[in-house]
Amino acid sequence: MTVAADRQWMVLEPGVIRAGTLRVSYSPVGIVRADKPFLLQLPPAGKYVFRYALSSGKGDWAAAKSYRMGRAFSNPLVAVSALDELSNKQLPPVHSFCSLAGGNLVVSAVKKAERDGAIVLRVFEAEGAAAQTPVEFLGRKRSFRLANLLEESAGQSEQSLLRVSPHQISTLRMRTE
Repeated sequence: MTVAADRQWMVLEPGVIRAGTLRVSYSPVGIVRADKPFLLQLPPAGKYVFRYALSSGKGDWAAAKSYRMGRAFSNPLVAVSALDELSNKQLPPVHSFCSLAGGNLVVSAVKKAERDGAIVLRVFEAEGAAAQTPVEFLGRKRSFRLANLLEESAGQSEQSLLRVSPHQISTLRMRTE
C-alpha cells in the first residue's frame, strides 16, 4: 500500500499507521511586554487541513511505482484552456511535452538555462536500476550535453542516448534550434 500525504509525517507499525501534520518548526517563544513575561505559542490555533491518498499495487514500491503517486499527489496536473475565437482548439488524444522511455526515470525539472537559450532537463533514477533512453522534447528526439547542477557543461560531446546509473541525478542541456 502507498500512502501519499501533503506536508505530513507517517509512522508505520504493525497494523497501525500514525500520521501528524507538519507545518513549520516552532517552539514556544518567551517575550517581555510591559515588564511582564508573555509566552507566545506557535502555530496559532485554527483549522488545519490534512490531505492524504491511499493506493495499492502488485509487488513492492518500485514495481507499483509508488513514487509517481506521491509526486502526482503533491504536484497535481492542472489543465488550463484558453477561451478565445482566434484558433481552432483541436488537441491530439495523447501528446507529451518531454518524455523518456525509461520507466524508472523521473523528470524533475524542465527550464530555460540561466545563461543562454538552451533547455535544461533534470532527471533522476528512482528504483535503483540502471537505465538508458533517448530524450524526446517537443515531439522530436533530441541530442544533449551533460551538465552539472550549475548548468555548466560536464561532457565534451553531444549524446543522443541518456545512460543513468542507479539513484543517479542527471542534468542535460538541449538546444531547441
